[in-house]
Amino acid sequence: MKILILAAGKGVRLRPLTLKRPKPLIEINGKPFLSYLLENINEAGFRDIGVVVNYKKEMIIDFLKENGIEAEIIPQPKLLGTGNAILCAEKWANGEEFVVVNGDCLYSSRDMAMLRKKDGLNYVVATFHNNPERYGVIIEKDGMLERIVEKPRVFVGNKINTGLYKFTKDIFDALRKIRVSERGEYEVTDAINILCKDRRVKVVNIIDYWLELGKISDIKVLEKVLKELK
Repeated sequence: MKILILAAGKGVRLRPLTLKRPKPLIEINGKPFLSYLLENINEAGFRDIGVVVNYKKEMIIDFLKENGIEAEIIPQPKLLGTGNAILCAEKWANGEEFVVVNGDCLYSSRDMAMLRKKDGLNYVVATFHNNPERYGVIIEKDGMLERIVEKPRVFVGNKINTGLYKFTKDIFDALRKIRVSERGEYEVTDAINILCKDRRVKVVNIIDYWLELGKISDIKVLEKVLKELK
């Protein structure tokens, strides 16, 4: 089964570290963050890998080559959000179902492997969080997604979107229907909200862990947790 890594962003919140390297190549315990993700992807049984790139893409391409990792490089010409990044991968997907991971998030092999099923459904992987207002909040009924509410100003729930998905080819038609968000990007969650109207999006929960590399303070947390996971 195919898996797509979104690794195109500039990592503005991680500056000055990202002035010289892309976010997925920031080192955690002396090893690029992307190494941990790729190790788990391999352990989960994925062999057909696509990587969406833009910012300092040559460094990511060189890293993959140097480590003997076979992956299709998918350029995102302009940084127009996660929705646009996934749309760039339509040819690579070739009509098949595929999993999507954020290149700045780490998921266990078990959490990714549970999406390796071609059942004609789309999946959003969720977890509970103490600060749901910072994320997309999951509204579900009987295990099916009703909508994702991005960064709600009032409390609507504490189950959030982790950015781990499985999509059918229907995602591409939905992505073509969405408009630019307030922050000037095409948001994949807007496309997911289109799909869930027909009850085609299932919600499953993280089993093991979801770790973010979003800001400088996340690095120490990642270093500690990854040492404990060894």
